[in-house]
Order: sequence, then structure tokens, then C-alpha cells
Amino acid sequence: MKNRFRKYIFIILLFSSSFAECDYAIGDFNNDDILNVLDIIALVNNIIDEDDYSIVFDLNFDLINNVADIIILVNRIIDNYPQGINIEEIDYDFETLIISWNQSTDYAFEYYNVNYFNIISQESEIIYTTSAISDTTINLLSFILKEQNWFYISVIDFLGCETSGNQFYYELPFKHYEVDDNGNVYDSEISVTDFNNSTDCQGCHESHYEEWSNSMHSYSMNSPVFFSYKNETLENHPEVGDKFCSQCHNPIAYLTNTNLEEYNSVENLQSSQLENVIKEGIGCDVCHTATSLSQTVFTSSNGAANAIYKLYPGENIKFGPIENPIENGFHDSYYLPTYTSSNMCLPCHDLVVRDVEAEITFTEWDRIPGFSMFGGVACQVCHMPEKEDGTHNHEFIGADLDLNIPYLSNPQYEKVINLMNSAVTMEFDVWGIQLPETVNSGDTLLVPLTVESITAHNIPSGTSFNRDVWVELKVSFNNEIIYSSGLLQNNSEFLNYNDENLLSFRTYLLDENGDTTRSVIDTHDIINNSLSPYAQRFKQYNIYIPDNISGEISVQARMLFRPFSPDFILNHHPSFIENLPIYEMSVINSIIEVE
Repeated sequence: MKNRFRKYIFIILLFSSSFAECDYAIGDFNNDDILNVLDIIALVNNIIDEDDYSIVFDLNFDLINNVADIIILVNRIIDNYPQGINIEEIDYDFETLIISWNQSTDYAFEYYNVNYFNIISQESEIIYTTSAISDTTINLLSFILKEQNWFYISVIDFLGCETSGNQFYYELPFKHYEVDDNGNVYDSEISVTDFNNSTDCQGCHESHYEEWSNSMHSYSMNSPVFFSYKNETLENHPEVGDKFCSQCHNPIAYLTNTNLEEYNSVENLQSSQLENVIKEGIGCDVCHTATSLSQTVFTSSNGAANAIYKLYPGENIKFGPIENPIENGFHDSYYLPTYTSSNMCLPCHDLVVRDVEAEITFTEWDRIPGFSMFGGVACQVCHMPEKEDGTHNHEFIGADLDLNIPYLSNPQYEKVINLMNSAVTMEFDVWGIQLPETVNSGDTLLVPLTVESITAHNIPSGTSFNRDVWVELKVSFNNEIIYSSGLLQNNSEFLNYNDENLLSFRTYLLDENGDTTRSVIDTHDIINNSLSPYAQRFKQYNIYIPDNISGEISVQARMLFRPFSPDFILNHHPSFIENLPIYEMSVINSIIEVE
């Protein structure tokens, strides 16, 4: 009888194709760090030859040494590890986390571990453990999730082996919508009434409201220049309507499929019966209802809108960067770390049209090697700087200003200048070739110039095709200019792009015929002369010094930035031309002796 039993066990082993190699807590009876036939022989012999119970050989802890222990060991050798168990469903309402998974069928089951990994913080932890095989649902109260999360179930057996199921990617809840081929939103869970007016926020957030009121976000639907672009787009592309423009300039109108086609001016819109959240353009709730990361906008061949927003409005929860927000009687508050990351600026600041990178400020930032991975300077650091009270400025400082008012009267003007002054440096030096201290009259003066970016996106960025960015170089004698490149007499003057010495950083959009265009929706190609982040641009000027000059000459180089090239402004809004600033980004001077 004993011999027949041994033979049966041996036959089972012969059909085993693989053997587990775990760091087993139990089961390795000969202590050779593997499970194999030798361990089974030891277990069988103990059961056959020993009359007394031995805890060493009790693999299922039922206080009996019998065939059940043998089956556990044999099957583990055959199968190597426990079967992986996958999560079926996750539900989260910002208070309770519910996770359900399949039940294990493993004969050596000991316990489940529910594992959690936060993608944002790169932190992982075991959030739940149970030894009940039928316990496949958990309810965790007051569990705080972030924007992007991984969950998975680990099954651990009696022998110390562990197998993890598939990772379950889970984003925070957001309301869904669908977009058709012409950029119209349908089947949306979002309605206009889900959003609060920015004036609702004013009582508790007065300074933020005032800052926002002076910002280009507040100006997004109060800009006559924007309406001029919008009207042209609608006229030339009636099939996609106004959604191409509103997906960024008025996300709430886009998400709720609010038709703005009949409103062709600021006055028409602001005097309409539309809800205030539509008239505001980019109000507080556009940002502070975002629960997850949006994406770059990739338009289809017809240029239709398809921006992806992940918002959770209408649930009386506001999201933001404050880790321990003060409770209030108006809304719940929820901390999300991405509010201090550049990802929050998607999708409005990253637009690809027909695979052409038309407006890609975020991508420019993200492409800096290792920048985003290792905590490089986020957009908010420069454009929403932290204030003394620890909150962030909501003026969203950038290159553009409200052209309705003189720029010298704009409260943002000085802040824009400060921002521009920290973006580039220049020097009269190209790889060790420096500006000479003396030059002979009648000779050629070599002016070497290096322009270096010290900012984390291209210069210019955003609507770079609208902007004039160039170097003005002047050589003067007795306050009279003897040479110039890029010199303008006033803000409305056009740059001389036929000047072969003009150092320009302008970008050009090209339509399907290869002609330049300012219509983003018509973009089929691009000529990009912008200066990449932390890159250098070199230029050498060869300047003839008149033979009748003796004494000191001055050499000045200025990096200049004009938010709009004047042609569009003069054609559509000539009264704004005097309100169009030219920023001095950097200036260097040198004196040379003429002998």
C-alpha cells in the first residue's frame, strides 16, 4: 500500500514541466532554496513514516499531515506561482474608495494585498490586506486619490510565493462628452449650469478675482482681435463653425455645445442673454473643476475642434494646489498636485493642426531633455508666481496685453517687462571671437553676437506666427547712426524682412498652397525660426566704418519683442496700434575706438 502511494506521487512529478524558484518561507524541506521532487519525497516520507503531527510539514495549517499538504506542494511546483487576480471595478466619490476584484482559485491561498501606486508622487503602498479568499471588495473611507493612479492585487500563497495581477489605471472622476467630425460636442454630461460664475468666487478670493480680471484669461472673450480671427475662421470654414476657436477661448461654450456663431463682436456677446460663465471666457471654474490631465489638441484634416478636457463641474467641489485647504460653507476643496505642474496648461497651450505643430508651448517645455521628468521649472513659476501668503498670482503674466487700453496704463505692463527681461541674454562674443577694442577707419568691423535663451519654451512661443521678435543692432558716431539693422521709427512700422542682416525669430504658417497665413485652421506647414529653450543663436555683422571717422563709436544690440505684427492690427483695428507695445528683452552696449 505504501509503495503504490509513492509510485503515484512520482508519476505526477514526471509530468511536471517546470519548478518554482521562490524564496519560500515553508515547503523547502531540504533547505536548498528551490521546490522540487526532493521536497515532495521528504513530505511523503514524513506522512507515511511519522505517526505524530509535525507543524513543519503542515502546509495548509489544518493541524494534520496528509495528502492535502502533498497536493499543495505538487501543484505549486507545477504552476510555479499563484494565479494572478485582476481588479474588476474601481469607484470613487472623493470620500469612499471601492475596489472589487476576482476571487482567487489558488489551493494554497493565504492572503490578498491591494497595492496602490501614485503616478504623480511616485509613491507606492499596500492599502489593504485580507486572508479571506471570498473577501473581494473593499470600502475605504477618507482615502485621498490623485489625478493618475495604479492599483493591482497581489495573491500570496502558503509557501511565500506572490503573484500580482494586471495594473488597473484609474483617473479621478470626470464628466464625459463626445465630439463629432465637425467639432461639435454631443452626448455630454456637462451643462452650463454646472459652472459657477467667477463673481461667485470674489467674496472669498478677492485678490485672485482682481488678478484674474486683469488677465488675458478674462480678456479671452473681450478681445476685438480674437473676434476678428473668429469671424474669418467662421467665414472660411462654416462646416466646423466657431468651435475651433472656442475650444480654447471659451471651453465652457465648447463643452456645452453653446453656439456662438451669431456673436461677431465683443459688444454682441456681452450684451446677449447668454449665461455669464459663457461671457467670461476662461473663468475660475474652467481650471478649478479639472480633475485629471488633459491632452494636446490634435485636429483632424478639416481642422475641427476636438480638445479633451477632464472636468468635474456641478458637484460642489473645487480643486487646487493647497494641500490642506480651509473648510468653507460654499464648496468642498480637494488638493491635486498637478495644479503646480505644466500639465495644467493643456490643452489650450498645445495645438497641432494636420500634424503641424502650430502652437505648442507645452511641448516645447516638455521636450527639454529630462526637464519634466526631474522637476524642471513649471509654467506656474513664471506665469503664476507665488505670493507672500503662499498663494499664486492669477494674472497669468505673458506676452499679450489687453489692446483696449494704452499699454503704459495696463497694470500688467511692468510685470511683462520683468518677465521678458529674464528670458534671454546677449553678448558680443561667438565662440571666443569677441568685439575688438579698436578698428581702423575705412575698415570692416566684425560684430559677433550670441543670443541665448534662458527660458523653458521657445522664443517666441504660443501664437508665434503673430509675433515679431528680432535683434536691433545700431552703430553710432556722435549720436548719429552709421549702421542699423532692425531699427524701427515707431511701433506701427513694419520690419524690413528683406534685410539680409536682420536676425529674426519669427515663425510662419503656410496654407495648402504654400503661402503664408495667420489662420491656424488653414495650416498645412510651418517655417519655425523661433529660439528653442536654453539654445543659442549666432550672428556676425560685417560693418563698414567710414574713413572720415575718428574717435569712439558705440555698438548697441537689443532683443525686441512685439506681440503682434502690425499688419493685422492696422487692417482690422487701426485704433489699437498705439496700444501695441514693443518689449526690450535684453540690451548690450560697447564702445570701440576708431583709429
